[in-house]
Amino acid sequence: MFGPWLKTLSSRQKSGLVLFLVGFFFLTAALFLKGPQVFQQNTLSFSKNPEPIGVIKEEDLPEKILIAKVGIELPVFPAKVTKDNWEVSDEGASYLLGSGFPGQEGNVVIYGHNKNSLLGPIRWLSKDEEVKIVNKKGEEFIYNVVGTKTVSPETVAVLAPTQDATLTLYTCTGFLDRERFVVVAKLQVESEE
Repeated sequence: MFGPWLKTLSSRQKSGLVLFLVGFFFLTAALFLKGPQVFQQNTLSFSKNPEPIGVIKEEDLPEKILIAKVGIELPVFPAKVTKDNWEVSDEGASYLLGSGFPGQEGNVVIYGHNKNSLLGPIRWLSKDEEVKIVNKKGEEFIYNVVGTKTVSPETVAVLAPTQDATLTLYTCTGFLDRERFVVVAKLQVESEE
């Protein structure tokens, strides 16, 4: 079937075809074996779940996230972890139920898909830039970025409770979204005059 066609190819073209087919085979095998885990549309997770803290009060939940520097203004939806699958909103950011509350001691965890219309632009944040969180009571809390880093899904320490008012934002990054880009921010202290 392909015999006459193959005879017309130079040895360089045949080598290129062989390399292409081998690469295609490995890519197909990788997607077949890992694809369902990598490309799940409604999950974005670390490999282990953080321990939930506190009693959830509806009025304390974050309702909106605003980051003027990178053009983010999104609603925030409560999300939970079920059997190692993290709920993720396609319409905004997701707040990890059981993490801290805005403006209070603890680690507020907000995450979302790495899309320009969602939390993808957090990758361009740098130190001292402001992130505003608005809770359901309409209270506004300003956090200042203290650092960013890229971590593996096994690095769950970034989700752990903190002794001070911390905000942790994250989204997927890297080849096939195998890493997590994390932004850590601290609550801005109001100056007393």
